[in-house]
Amino acid sequence: MSPEESELLARAVEGEHLALQRLLIPYQRRLLARIKRKLPTFLNRMTSPEDVLQEVYVEVFGAIRAFRDKGDMAFYRWLVTIADNRLIDIVRAQRAAKRGGGREPVQVADSASTIMPLLELLQVDSHTPSRSAAGHEVVAAVHVALAQLKPDYREALKLRFLEGMSVSDTASKMERSEWSVHKLCSRGLQQLRKSLGEVSKYFSRK
Repeated sequence: MSPEESELLARAVEGEHLALQRLLIPYQRRLLARIKRKLPTFLNRMTSPEDVLQEVYVEVFGAIRAFRDKGDMAFYRWLVTIADNRLIDIVRAQRAAKRGGGREPVQVADSASTIMPLLELLQVDSHTPSRSAAGHEVVAAVHVALAQLKPDYREALKLRFLEGMSVSDTASKMERSEWSVHKLCSRGLQQLRKSLGEVSKYFSRK
């Protein structure tokens, strides 16, 4: 780990979310590749690797203060442990749901394509969303930033913009009014813009 990464890690453990965002973004490709490789085939149409990654990030933000640096690659090994444990939990839950006549399989889409509606809304930097997404940094940053949101904000944005549900369907799924969904999305987008505006200063300019 470079001196800059070590400094970011120390700040992240102290509770600085921007430092943790910057630290996580470069790891996204490796972590997502591992999740894709280890996600069982029978779950491919029910749970996307990006959904698993999002749950990993939520846990990381909640547990970072308990992280203890035990040398080179310790942070990545910690991320891998969280991801592997999350996969185990998901497999167990899905098998239990299957025995109980649970969820029907649904088609999951590619991360970059599903996140594009959010990128178009956010306009986080001077690049066009498509150009930024091609460099993966903005896509990674959005996934990381989503994990910091309040659960209701995150769920509303996920259903509306990542899964493409209508306001009425989102309201039904969340057991909220349509007005409440509009407010949750508005506040969630406001929080995302603020978070991404801060981290975008550190994007490479390609």
